[in-house]
Amino acid sequence: MDIYTYFYNLVMQIPRGMVSTYGALARALGDIRAARACGVMLSQNPDPPRIPCHRVVMSDGSIGGFTHPEGIKRKMELLRSEGVEIVGGKIVNFRDKLFEEFKTDYPLKKLQDEQIKLKRKVILKDDFSPQFVGGVDISYDGRMAYGVLAIFDTRGKLVERIEKIMKIKFPYIPTYLAFKEEPLISSLLKEWSEPLVLMVDGNGILHPRGMGLATYVGVKNDVPTIGVAKKLLMGEVRGVHIYLSGKRVGAFLKSGIKKGIYVSPGHRISLETSLKIVKEYLKYKNPEPLRIAHLFANKLRNSH
Repeated sequence: MDIYTYFYNLVMQIPRGMVSTYGALARALGDIRAARACGVMLSQNPDPPRIPCHRVVMSDGSIGGFTHPEGIKRKMELLRSEGVEIVGGKIVNFRDKLFEEFKTDYPLKKLQDEQIKLKRKVILKDDFSPQFVGGVDISYDGRMAYGVLAIFDTRGKLVERIEKIMKIKFPYIPTYLAFKEEPLISSLLKEWSEPLVLMVDGNGILHPRGMGLATYVGVKNDVPTIGVAKKLLMGEVRGVHIYLSGKRVGAFLKSGIKKGIYVSPGHRISLETSLKIVKEYLKYKNPEPLRIAHLFANKLRNSH
């Protein structure tokens, strides 16, 4: 799904002489959690004259930021030229100037429904004979994504590296990472024909809808996947295990000097086996397939 294009079409609905907010646009997308992503997409506006990003302000009527050499000064000039009065950095009669009547079909709600539907296909028992273990990582420069799939044999030797570059159509929105990164990861997987277990820099079933990046990639490609996350975004750690809504969905694995990683099964693998495989490839903070993929992804980005 091209959320960027959808979002810019929403912004173009804001009438001249009116303003809207990041929150209103996020709700029009279908989830208030997209508010910060709205700011990011506005900062990447590909056609400012046609897409009136200056008409988006803060929820209290204050002007907010503006990606322009003259910054907020230029934003206020544009708004005033359209009949919007500003005093003390805030919109006068803000509620009367506020536009929220977007024509939308709430695309993020549709994606939530897709996640819930796909959850029925998730297998959380060992369903593979591992010959190779892969790690995938993506590095970004704006909307350009640089992805690397690093493949190791069962002895821990790097045997293959696959690289791809893609322009993303989806920004980072909490709990929707799968829709940002899955297209590039799936494209990388198509270049490898042998059976593998894939480690993903993200969560598996440790997700409010049980469909984190690792799980989504696994189900979409019918590949065993393991989620390896650097931060705990949700759930409760009890001992070494992680619980979400009373259900055991992952485990904390101490690694590196101070911190650790959060492991959760993605698809076609159990939590126990996920931990076993991650431990086998763990030398530093992250397991080697992910660490090496990360290094090569950064190298790929820096070479362009």
